[in-house]
Amino acid sequence: MRRSIPRYGLAAAAGLAALALLAGCAGAGDAGADAEPVELAAGEPGAAEDTEITVAIPFPDITMYSMFVLATDLGYYEEEGLTVEVITADNVTAAVASGSADIGVESTGTVIEAKRGGVEVDLVSGHYCRQNFDFATQKDITKVEDLEGTSIVLAGTPGDPAEFQRAQVLAEEGWDLEGVNVEIVYPGPGSESWTEFFVNDKITLQPFYGDDRPALEEHGANFPVEALRNWANDVMVAGSGYVEENPNTLVRFLRATLKAVDYVTAPAPGEFPENVDEVLDIYEANDFDVSALRGSDSVWVLDGHLACENLYFDTEAWDTTIETQKLQPLEFDESQLVYLLKAQELLGLDNEGPATLPYP
Repeated sequence: MRRSIPRYGLAAAAGLAALALLAGCAGAGDAGADAEPVELAAGEPGAAEDTEITVAIPFPDITMYSMFVLATDLGYYEEEGLTVEVITADNVTAAVASGSADIGVESTGTVIEAKRGGVEVDLVSGHYCRQNFDFATQKDITKVEDLEGTSIVLAGTPGDPAEFQRAQVLAEEGWDLEGVNVEIVYPGPGSESWTEFFVNDKITLQPFYGDDRPALEEHGANFPVEALRNWANDVMVAGSGYVEENPNTLVRFLRATLKAVDYVTAPAPGEFPENVDEVLDIYEANDFDVSALRGSDSVWVLDGHLACENLYFDTEAWDTTIETQKLQPLEFDESQLVYLLKAQELLGLDNEGPATLPYP
């Protein structure tokens, strides 16, 4: 389960405004324009063009941050001649498009909508290839019909496409909301606000993350649905200009990051991580509180089940996001993945999609 510091105070309106501004600067004619296909030389990449990389993430999350802090502390970036700094940004896509950050981690749906609007960013790799969908209900709610006439949460803010995905998963797991008279409310972007509504009996159903569970359990909640889907969650993006100017940097960055993903997921996603103590030591040395994770016997202790060792992404992942989030169709330009494919090749990996894992 994801253990995150929730998205406190994300400036959604400001972020949308920033994207709109950037899209306007890009010009309507740029939205569908693809760059010329890139051909990378055989063998080892050349020297990195940019050796100091800034990576933007939307909030300080131990899971989202993990592969970068591990690649730094284990020396993988140093081996590639790189140093990497991780920052937070209210709008990651805007940050990389404007050059405030070099690489960013952003939700797949947000990237699709940015590309549709003509924002000049390239999707360079996957980040997490699976999503967990966990839901809590009040203790007297044992079937979907018991929700009749109550208020529920599916997303923190109106228009969040995750609402469609969550409704779909609920239906697939026997909790189809169609035909049930419920009021969908939006308490705010952070799951801590959803849980506050829940423990004060203002809602009867909510999605939750691992850090919400103790409060929900203390309240006596049921957990009728805990499911995992092989749907791309977040992806890595870079400004189109940065990509064109730094091909060797991207290959080297991705190769080092792939090594870190392998370290955190070893021996394989869905199995107990063999490097758990070393990983938690590194997290703790970087000021993350891991006390609740020490001594855990859960195979999900490091959230490695959300990751693919090859940082997988392809057209199918793109199209699945569009379908499950009910977005308008948009063609995916696979030439953006040339740097990922090269990094995979150097490590003897392919770009196969995620295997199905039992969960929880």
